[in-house]
Amino acid sequence: MTEVLNIFLKYILPFVVAWILNLIMGKVFSKERLRGKLHLIFLKGIIMAFFWAVAALFAMSGIPAFSKTWETALASSGIVAVVIGLAAQSTLSNVFAGIALSASRSRPFDIGDRVAIDSIDPGFVEDITLRHTVIKTYQNERIYVPNSTVGSATIINYTQDRSYSFPITVSVAYGTDIYRAMDIMADVIEQHPNHFGARPTVLCKEAGESGITLRVLVETRDFRDNPRTCSDCLIEIMKRFKAEGIEIPYNKLVVLQGNE
Repeated sequence: MTEVLNIFLKYILPFVVAWILNLIMGKVFSKERLRGKLHLIFLKGIIMAFFWAVAALFAMSGIPAFSKTWETALASSGIVAVVIGLAAQSTLSNVFAGIALSASRSRPFDIGDRVAIDSIDPGFVEDITLRHTVIKTYQNERIYVPNSTVGSATIINYTQDRSYSFPITVSVAYGTDIYRAMDIMADVIEQHPNHFGARPTVLCKEAGESGITLRVLVETRDFRDNPRTCSDCLIEIMKRFKAEGIEIPYNKLVVLQGNE
């Protein structure tokens, strides 16, 4: 019985304590509480990894062959650092890149932001770990990007500002009252419940071969509302144009059939 107790205290208890501490960390620092606090999320991962490392060292110190684990670890820390650095260069680069990303005051994103990292599909930042950043796309795909790649990449943040805007374009036929068409587009967008900001400005973008192209930005407070708002506004603009006799030009195919 005494031997079983000793085995439990030496080899099992350290991991049980580490598990309990990590469980407490997960409860206290939940995802909801840490949302938008990227540096604390990354710090939480480092602390949890530290708990497991200490538990492993305690367990190893109970083995006769590793009875001087602590002394050996301290004495050979320099050699171990060199060996680990050479053997895990990519892993350590990810860890250090993650620290730099999370600790920077001008960090490019936070949890919940929608970003595009180089040529990777845009998505929402779901999590950041010691090794990678997790991006969730609209198709519910999760992309795991190494932190070292994120640290050296060109990042577009779509949600860092207080609002988000996206352009819609509509062509009208030559001879149309351009200013009336502009007023209709501005009215439709301004009256939409998701519209944010001042009255939108409609600009004449191009005088093309078949019509005049008008362009306007649809601005919403939340990025998630923008695609639906753009769709609603475009449909309503087409309805208003039809009701007021404003023609939207389109290519027509005319077939001429000659008599024999």
